[in-house]
Amino acid sequence: MNRRDRELLSRQMRRFQPSPNPVALMTLILAGAFLVGMIAGSILFTSQQPVQTASTDGRTALAFLLNGTRSEPR
Repeated sequence: MNRRDRELLSRQMRRFQPSPNPVALMTLILAGAFLVGMIAGSILFTSQQPVQTASTDGRTALAFLLNGTRSEPR
């Protein structure tokens, strides 16, 4: 195979090679979709009333847990 044959083959195969993927564009689209999802989620879920808890320091949960395990006096 000489130089002319290689050039001819490369010209013929050029149309079969896929174009390079635009990695930067795909990254921008992915980051944009993530940000739009975060903004939409914050708008949708912060409009609801906050959940009220009985205790914020954990004493209620601890009392509920320890209430069922009574130790017998010895």
